[in-house]
Amino acid sequence: HGSAPDIAGQDLANPVGAILSAALLLRHSLKLEDEADSIEAAVAAVLAAGAVTADLGGELGTRAATEAVIDAIRAIHWAAAHRVQMHWA
Repeated sequence: HGSAPDIAGQDLANPVGAILSAALLLRHSLKLEDEADSIEAAVAAVLAAGAVTADLGGELGTRAATEAVIDAIRAIHWAAAHRVQMHWA
């Protein structure tokens, strides 16, 4: 545990903890339940699809893993706006 200064700036860190921390902030501090649900669902979908960083056995760097979650959030919002049921891997 810690801030991992030894890998800072190397595109190696797993962003999932920071992303889920943002979901916690939205849910518990700002009472934005739907937004937190979207983030948590996106993270779950990305992990299920195997789009993960090296520490979890994947090949993505920090930026690519973050982009995968962002893309999943966008897909979730698009599906909700168009009333499409999402089926994740």
